[in-house]
Amino acid sequence: MRKHQQRLPLLLAAVFSAATQANEPSPSPGLDVLENFVGRWQGTATAYFPRQPERESRHEQVQASCEKALEGTYVECRSIWTDTNGATRELRMFWNFHAREDRFEILYLYDNWPGKVQYKIEYNADTGTLTGRDSFQGPGGVEAEEIVSWTFAEDGQAITSTEQNHYVSDPEGQWHVSFEFQWQRHE
Repeated sequence: MRKHQQRLPLLLAAVFSAATQANEPSPSPGLDVLENFVGRWQGTATAYFPRQPERESRHEQVQASCEKALEGTYVECRSIWTDTNGATRELRMFWNFHAREDRFEILYLYDNWPGKVQYKIEYNADTGTLTGRDSFQGPGGVEAEEIVSWTFAEDGQAITSTEQNHYVSDPEGQWHVSFEFQWQRHE
């Protein structure tokens, strides 16, 4: 009897430990790709206005910090974008890998237009590029699509992003670059 009493605490500890581990969320396998964002970044950005040729491009300096969030299931990037006139805007990006659907997703939260954007992302391991496609309404309610890509430098020290859009009023197949940025790792 005494032998069984000594084993009972060990057995209970093993059962509770296994139950606790089973309830802990495990990071998504695709999160390895997103870990490339983790760190501090600085860079430049340019917004283009291809449908308003009289309007000058907007240039911005960017400071960003990305870290794992929500128990390692997301990567959150907080960034401040400052234009040449000193005006700032804040942008937060929440990246995750949706394991059930085997795909990446992003949620953008802006303090300016349009406020919130969310869409699916595909990853090309050969080029190190994440690409997303989104639908939105442009000025005057014009239906539009956007393709956004983020490419990691091979050494992990830079990220380049390009946004292109197509309005239904544009000629078929015509896509305009509307925004570009490059971040350099800043540790």
